[in-house]
Amino acid sequence: MVLDDPAVHLDHYAMRYAFKKMKKQISKNPIKRKREEKRIKNLKKEGRIVKGVEIPKGALPANPDNQDHGHGYAVKFSYTDISYTCAGCGKKGIWTAEQQKKYFEIQKGNIYNVPRWCYKCHSRRMQERDARKRCITIR
Repeated sequence: MVLDDPAVHLDHYAMRYAFKKMKKQISKNPIKRKREEKRIKNLKKEGRIVKGVEIPKGALPANPDNQDHGHGYAVKFSYTDISYTCAGCGKKGIWTAEQQKKYFEIQKGNIYNVPRWCYKCHSRRMQERDARKRCITIR
């Protein structure tokens, strides 16, 4: 990178300006400021703030440090129940917040994964896949 290049300086200043604009604006109005500080204090007391991010009511807080986010920028700060329809049998199911926490933080699953198969159909597919692999290796 050449520092004398005007495009580099322009990008540098543009980035600094964007960073300043990204900072959260706290109201200069003392009444609004006091109200916001009280709200944040209550959220901290309830345990609904994770790494500076507000967690929705009824959601299970996540630990972003335990997730394998593939060195990307996206992490999950909370988990809520997700409903899905199985692609194999068409049965409706729910992926609970506790199951998601186990999958993402303990088993280190990809954070972009969403459920597509119920447990029975998933198990059947894995058994079929293993059987195909065994047939290929026997030949």
